[in-house]
Amino acid sequence: MLNTQQQQTNTDYNTTFTQEQFAQLEALTREWNAMCEGDYESTFVGGVAHAYCDSGIMTDGLSSRDVEMLTKYFTSETIYNAEVGIDDMETWVTQLEGNTWETDLYKFVAAVNAVLTEAQHKDEENSTEAAMHYCWQCCD
Repeated sequence: MLNTQQQQTNTDYNTTFTQEQFAQLEALTREWNAMCEGDYESTFVGGVAHAYCDSGIMTDGLSSRDVEMLTKYFTSETIYNAEVGIDDMETWVTQLEGNTWETDLYKFVAAVNAVLTEAQHKDEENSTEAAMHYCWQCCD
């Protein structure tokens, strides 16, 4: 486990996590890296964290499985072009497939956000980014 303190404030993001939250984020990182192959970075979680903390390009966080589904309906130019958002493509795939479909990218983000408290979501503007930053560290 990377963090040995009871609580630690990430000064880059002004966010404080408990030891329990660190443990949950580390477990999510290991679970999702084992379950998904990353499309951009060597690990899936690394790609998602890179999208949130570094590049701001959401397609960096797609899993290979996400790309496989998206290429069923869209060209690479459409997928990797910033003009169409991943959320729009999810909606269109859902309509085309006749089933609800969500990228591994957004499923992981939702899992990370579930670890955060309501107060963190409300009062700590960058809490999701701080959590992603910690998850990225767990990939090393």
